[in-house]
Amino acid sequence: MSEIHGATGSYVLNALDSSELDEFEAHLAVCPTCSQEVVEFCETAAELSLLATIAAPPPALKGSIMSAISGVRVLPPDAPVETAPVGKVAPVVYSPHRAMPVDELAIRRAQRRNRVLSLAVAAAMVVALAMGGWAVSLTQKQQNQIAAPSLETQVYNAPDVKIRQFTLKDGTQASFVASKSLNKAFLTSTSLPDPGAGKTYQLWTLRGKQAIPDNLLSGGKGVDAWFNGDITQASQVALSIEPASGSQQPTADTIQTVATL
Repeated sequence: MSEIHGATGSYVLNALDSSELDEFEAHLAVCPTCSQEVVEFCETAAELSLLATIAAPPPALKGSIMSAISGVRVLPPDAPVETAPVGKVAPVVYSPHRAMPVDELAIRRAQRRNRVLSLAVAAAMVVALAMGGWAVSLTQKQQNQIAAPSLETQVYNAPDVKIRQFTLKDGTQASFVASKSLNKAFLTSTSLPDPGAGKTYQLWTLRGKQAIPDNLLSGGKGVDAWFNGDITQASQVALSIEPASGSQQPTADTIQTVATL
């Protein structure tokens, strides 16, 4: 392999064939400089790969990126370094106003590493520009979701929250959770049994003797069903089993529970 020191990037990207891979790994075992470059390139590749884990990008993003990359100018190859003829040693003149000599191989490696990193940064900038406000809006949305408590949490944390636990006729445990100051209430249960063919559960708010029909819900696991009506004026809430389309008045013998707020 010609210029084996220049194969670090290809090695990190798994772009070497089997013979080149064997030769480079044998060299890597005895070259601390190339070993360090491999570590640095792996870290850079890992950081760039995080862009792909944010979320699924818009469908048109790939085309925008490829179009933008076509305008990125690739840096030219390094100019050849002049060396002394074979058999002769180039004189070195030392001066307090002149920098000390630097190893030419180290210079070439540093230039190569800077060129690779520059291209990587350019590519990352192209991706960021092509994304436009997509990644920014996604991050802001995630931050808002973290910062804002869920509606259930707000109700549970309300100073006037009322939690009324009850047991259905089949032994299932459930609860009404309500806050009049928030005008919110919901029924929660780890599981509600199937109400039966052509049947549904129905929520009710009660103002004295007046029953006001509310939300319909089916059975199943992990039930959280919100009331849609006015909770501030409700004195009680109830749950019954009604025909699939719901009822205007609760069916007396199917009422599962009535809870006072």
